[in-house]
Amino acid sequence: MSPEGLNNWLKRDPFIPLRIHVSDRVHYDVVNPNFVMLGRTVIFFGMRRDIESDFFDEPVMVSFRHITRVEPIIETNASTSA
Repeated sequence: MSPEGLNNWLKRDPFIPLRIHVSDRVHYDVVNPNFVMLGRTVIFFGMRRDIESDFFDEPVMVSFRHITRVEPIIETNASTSA
């Protein structure tokens, strides 16, 4: 994955949340593109302990060469309307 390719995902309008998988079998869910910063060779994720917070608690840095796949997070609505 290139920085340009990931930037295209992050700039989509409307934004679609994504899951970024990395080589150590960890994944990072991006539900707010404002908590991601792209560099030429690395990506920074702002990790939040409180999902409702407008601020992140700690940064995580991942090299682009370790990104194995990016996929949209599709939420399904299990409830049915009557």
